[in-house]
Amino acid sequence: MTPSSQDDHPGKGRDAATAYSQVEVLFHAAVQLPQDERISWVMRQKDITPRIAENVMAALRADIRCEGNDDVDQESAAAVSIFAAALETQHSGLRPLPCIPNYEIIEEIARGGMGVVYRAQQKRPERIVAIKMLRMGTFSSPNEVQRFLNEANAASSLCHPAIVPIYEVGEIHGEPFITMKFINGATLDELLTQNEIATTAVIGKLLIVSQAIAEAHEQGIVHRDLKPSNILIDRTTGQPWVTDFGVARDLKLDSGLTTAGDIMGTPGYMAPEQALGKSGTVSPAADVYGLGAILYRILTGRPPIQAEGGDVARTIELIREHDVIAPRERDHRIPKELNTLCIKSLETDAKLRYQHAGAFADDLQRYLEGTAIQAKPRGLLQRLLSSARHRPGFAATLSVLGVFSVYHLVANYAGLRPDSHKFNTIVAVVVPVAIINAWFWQSWLRRTQGAAWTLYAWTTGEAVLLTCVVMAGGGAASGMNSAYFLLVAASVLRCRPLLVGYVTVLTMLCYSFVWAYSVFAVRQSADPLIAIPRLLALSLVGIIQYIALRHSSVSLESQVNRLSQRNSRN
Repeated sequence: MTPSSQDDHPGKGRDAATAYSQVEVLFHAAVQLPQDERISWVMRQKDITPRIAENVMAALRADIRCEGNDDVDQESAAAVSIFAAALETQHSGLRPLPCIPNYEIIEEIARGGMGVVYRAQQKRPERIVAIKMLRMGTFSSPNEVQRFLNEANAASSLCHPAIVPIYEVGEIHGEPFITMKFINGATLDELLTQNEIATTAVIGKLLIVSQAIAEAHEQGIVHRDLKPSNILIDRTTGQPWVTDFGVARDLKLDSGLTTAGDIMGTPGYMAPEQALGKSGTVSPAADVYGLGAILYRILTGRPPIQAEGGDVARTIELIREHDVIAPRERDHRIPKELNTLCIKSLETDAKLRYQHAGAFADDLQRYLEGTAIQAKPRGLLQRLLSSARHRPGFAATLSVLGVFSVYHLVANYAGLRPDSHKFNTIVAVVVPVAIINAWFWQSWLRRTQGAAWTLYAWTTGEAVLLTCVVMAGGGAASGMNSAYFLLVAASVLRCRPLLVGYVTVLTMLCYSFVWAYSVFAVRQSADPLIAIPRLLALSLVGIIQYIALRHSSVSLESQVNRLSQRNSRN
């Protein structure tokens, strides 16, 4: 019997299986997008061969036909062939430069998922310029084209020495392009990463940037994506330049590009209201947050909020739920005035920030001139509320223990429960231990930057301590058994579905242990018809909380995926 060709070449079989798997993954990811965005999404994928692209496109065309839409089949077929040719050119290293009348394209200087920037010689007038085009060209989605033009309209309406000026907005072969001033320099992000600029000097440059954004605010333009990588520093003059108004919002217009729930901006530098999907209603205070985040990066070497490993979903979750750690808590050498100014601009509540970039710039200038800034340190109440938001688990534990302690004292004083020396002793020991437990794990949670195992250990300790109190207070007959429901309900605040499931199972085991100990060891009369409904109720509460949180997490992941795709195009 003659072996098959695949048997003769087992490597080919493995390659085919790998290719099929890659096509399958890309196809399932693409069909989650609107039809007009699928082609451009596939074209943006890195390390994809023309053959893989052709198979993915063929699968997408078949899927479209199944949906009853044959009109786009011819367009998709053309996209496949053009894309394959473009990929072959790209892999061969012979990617052609665009031809635009009145310009001689010299070289490509920057490339992202959405845009590509070239250095070019303009013939009339003679000057070196930068030309930005859509990477996907005619295959860009209408939304991408509109955002591209939105950048041109926003930037061209502004006139400030620190905003990169727009020279021309044109179109060649149906592809829009923007001609702007060429800045021979590096981004602020690169300079900060390489420690190539002194702190005082870079704060001075941030002052110029904030004054430029103040000018934009006066014209009704909110940038919405301020970050170090969107600030260019001229190598010759040291002049800072604000770039990339691609997601800017004109407060005088309603473009319809942003819908409720859209997350606009960059994790680590976006304001909480942006992380909550309220980008369509953001005010200049969102840019103030961005300026404060840049100042925070200058002072501490990191963004104000950033999850371990750069996890986008976790970063957005932290922005939504936590206040910023004060710069001086990270480095006590930071001047108090800068600490106050920075925290003022990074308030979670937009109403508590500087209301526009001009006020931020004025205070920054006062600091540089050595005069008193107008921002005041937080008062006692603000600090307490901030501490509670920053350490929510510890604050919640203190609140619950405080209520319980008051109830315990009142019940003993009023004779509402039989006097029990054993129970009082257990309470006197457990309350301070619970406080220490919460303080320890809250501190460790901060040190491990939200490591999941820390939360599991924390909730385990709480369940064990509660079980001690329940057993000392009457076992299966104790009214304290209701507190197990509180543990399950509180676990949802950690925003981790698996943790909710763990706490649910843990509390059911603890209650089962209390009931079994009361019945078999203490010989207490305990009706199983009470225990079984309570266990079922605990499980149902946990399941409901898990499902609700799971749906919320899926929504967040969807927003994160859209945000990641948008950021990869910038």
